[in-house]
Amino acid sequence: MTVDRGVDVRDDSGFTLMELLVAMMLIGGVLLGLAAVQTSALVTTAQTRQRTLGTAVTNQVMEELRALPWNTLNKGLHASFASAAGGDPNVDGARLRPPVEPMIDEVLVTSTTQATDKAPLSGSGGTNVTATSNPEAPGIVFTSRSYVTRPAAGGESLALTVITTWRANQTADERHVLMRSTAYAPSGGCGDPNNQPYLGACQALFSASAGGTAPQTTITAAFGGETTDPEVDATTPILPGTDITVATMRGGQTGVGVTAQQSTAVESSALHAAGSLTAAGAPSASASTGGEAVENQASNDVGSEGAAPTDPSPVTSNGVAGSLAIDGGDLRMVITPGSGSQAKVSASTVTKCTAALPAGVPCAASDLASAVASTTTLSVGATNLQLVRVASSSITGWGARFAGVAGVAATGCSTVSGPGCVAAGASRSVGAVQLGSASWSGGAASSGLIQVTSYSDSTRVERGLSQRTAAPVTARSGSLRYWNGSAYTTVSITGSTSVTASTGTVTWTGGGYTVRATGQVAVTPVTDLASAPDPAGCTGEGCSISTETGTVSLSVHYRVEGPSGVSAFVTTTTLGAARAAAGFKAAPGA
Repeated sequence: MTVDRGVDVRDDSGFTLMELLVAMMLIGGVLLGLAAVQTSALVTTAQTRQRTLGTAVTNQVMEELRALPWNTLNKGLHASFASAAGGDPNVDGARLRPPVEPMIDEVLVTSTTQATDKAPLSGSGGTNVTATSNPEAPGIVFTSRSYVTRPAAGGESLALTVITTWRANQTADERHVLMRSTAYAPSGGCGDPNNQPYLGACQALFSASAGGTAPQTTITAAFGGETTDPEVDATTPILPGTDITVATMRGGQTGVGVTAQQSTAVESSALHAAGSLTAAGAPSASASTGGEAVENQASNDVGSEGAAPTDPSPVTSNGVAGSLAIDGGDLRMVITPGSGSQAKVSASTVTKCTAALPAGVPCAASDLASAVASTTTLSVGATNLQLVRVASSSITGWGARFAGVAGVAATGCSTVSGPGCVAAGASRSVGAVQLGSASWSGGAASSGLIQVTSYSDSTRVERGLSQRTAAPVTARSGSLRYWNGSAYTTVSITGSTSVTASTGTVTWTGGGYTVRATGQVAVTPVTDLASAPDPAGCTGEGCSISTETGTVSLSVHYRVEGPSGVSAFVTTTTLGAARAAAGFKAAPGA
């Protein structure tokens, strides 16, 4: 029998000495390469940080240099700047020739009268050197040198140069940052060269505005007038049993504006008629109607982002307003603003805004016309008493900036000289206004307590080099009639009219109620305010003018006595006004 025995053979062999040495050499080479890359990255990062700091220092010194007054920059460096700094490597004789930028070869501006307290250009001893240390770069000093030169092309500008140098250590190469800028102050520039660094060219400043407001009626509660009548305050309703404390019926209004300096911007707007009821104790009971607004803008500032277009199309709008009611049972008040008014607002720097204006003149115009009367009535049972009625009216406003092209007699600025002129105006026509119409006892005041007919007004102003003290052109006319207790008194309204008067008292009785009414009229003259602290040149605050066509205020006090007790309210109607303003301020140094 044969027995087969297995043999257990184990491999105890490993790396030879040679293999180990080769592996160590390869690993060592890789590690050395990584160390070199890391070292290079650290050096690059350090150099980048130094250059960033050097650039920041240079920028800071340049801003300090640019902030110096023009008359300081214009003197340049102190004549001893080089000796004060122990020499200057960037200067060759009287010229700036920095080795770091051979393309620069300009004449230095120097002066023996330059002050030595105008760092960084001329510090202690006249030095132009600024030394800066930064904790982020320990041991490194950034040396900045400032220079003022005349560019080779000549002219009124100055070239500003700042060169900053530094060394990472004693043996390292010198590194540098060079920054250039330009200072400019043309002859006749704005500002004071003794304390302002930037003196750019300036233009005269013009502004103008105009517009008009249509009649407006406001109704509030009032004291009845007899000692036994209840007192009222701001929370008392107009009619008993309601929440409304103020009712307003407002006509439309227009406005235009013109501003001009380096460029001209014009705008126009219109606001349609509106009505509102205000409830002091119950805001939810408040209501409003109408009041749509429309506007237009234009500008010849074609280089600015967001500027209005030069020639937008006119914008038109139709106003819509409904009636608002204060319902107190037997007593009911209804306010109906005029609806269907037509508005057109124009603004352009190319196209005529009105027929009288020439094309190409920046202008704005706003026209608003209503064809429907505005009314306020008080119903006492089945009888209607007309408290206020304002017939159709129209308002026009315009403004324009004239430069090189003159206006005409209707627009003003018919003479244009120097920087030009600005003008604006407004005109209104108000339909018949009637207050307090009812079948009053005894046939009194059969045409109402107060009437105004054929009312119109207008005003125009202008300002410019040739219009520094020009007077406004204003007109107002109309006829006022009021019941004096036995007959009507008529007053012709002109620009100088100033009247205050009371009407007689009238009475109406019906449906268990007695209504008693008394009116007040007040007319103020046209006003204007001119300001010309320097009429010879319109410098400083400039020359301005504003004007308004005066006020016509008509009010009627009503006392109502009936089953619900005694209440009283007052209707106040103002006819609005036309207004205009213009200003001219000459360019500094003009």
